Amino acid sequence: MNVLIDIAGAGALVYAAVTIPRNARKARALRAEAKAKAPVNIDPAAYGLVPAAQLDKRTAGPDPEADAVTAAALAGDWRRAADYLAQAGRDWDLRWYRLGILVHAAAEDDTWVKAWRAEYPDDPSAALVHADALVSLAGKVRGAKMAKHTTSEQFEGFHRLLAEALPACREAARMAPEDPCPWIAQITIALGLGWSHDDFRALWAEITARDPHHFGAHTSALQYWCAKWRGSHELMYAFAEQAAAAAPPGSLLPVLRLYALYEHAVREPEEPVYGRPFVDAAIDATLDAVDRVPAGHHRLPLVRHLLAKMLFQKKRYAEAVEQFRAVGGHIGSVPWTYSADPVKAFVYARTNTFVAWEKAGRPAPPPRVR
Repeated sequence: MNVLIDIAGAGALVYAAVTIPRNARKARALRAEAKAKAPVNIDPAAYGLVPAAQLDKRTAGPDPEADAVTAAALAGDWRRAADYLAQAGRDWDLRWYRLGILVHAAAEDDTWVKAWRAEYPDDPSAALVHADALVSLAGKVRGAKMAKHTTSEQFEGFHRLLAEALPACREAARMAPEDPCPWIAQITIALGLGWSHDDFRALWAEITARDPHHFGAHTSALQYWCAKWRGSHELMYAFAEQAAAAAPPGSLLPVLRLYALYEHAVREPEEPVYGRPFVDAAIDATLDAVDRVPAGHHRLPLVRHLLAKMLFQKKRYAEAVEQFRAVGGHIGSVPWTYSADPVKAFVYARTNTFVAWEKAGRPAPPPRVR
């Protein structure tokens, strides 16, 4: 009997010797897993950052002049809107940027556009705002959801408005033959109506004949060549590389490589897209381009948002910190606008960037070799 007790006691000791450490290891692993899954938080004020609740989803960066012009237009002052567009002169990308501001206002209330056109029916700028507002309205009718979540009624309205916008764009182009903007407005029409590659290349020839390095035209055209619309990853990357390589000094077009990269990553989330060998060089070329433009450049905020995302993905945290600080509290830009919750996407990347940077001892960004 004592032998049986001794055997049982020994067995219990062996069981305990094996099981207790195993359970302890399992408990530690579960605690580590729970810690890893727990939300990472920082105090934004401690780093001079804008809190999540105060982030502005409307625009990529602050633009008080655009805000004032929008308010004036919605109050019926179309003359201020006309002057705002005219002051862009022959800086065609600035004109396109400002057109976007006015079209956004027209989407809210187009009474002022109608008054402008009624008083000056032959004004090419008024015709341009009207034409691009139709394109914008078409997009609003369709909605931003994927095709499988879009109703047949939405698609019908989308195609009908695009078909209506096309002659309006062509009329605006006839009224101002040197302006690429009425042609650029047709890129969205080409997307929505499924223009062939040959037809799109003909449209692109009209645009580049007027402005070969137009920033807004290139970012719009990249959408045509990406896999989700009328192209493929290969066509998209080829277009981005050609434009970036040919960009003159002072151009921000090198960022097109990052646009293409992000489109690929969104389309193929399981692929190691950010591990591609050219990514760091593409980031560095974009950083160099940023250094060469004025601090108040109208496209700079948009480029900084993509840089912040890419630097975060590549664990280049010190450089990402610079970009997140530079963009401030405005997040109405790619890549965050691709998320169903832009604030959450932005805060996640920003928070984890600052946490990793803090853990590394707040290093300064490394010098870049040019």
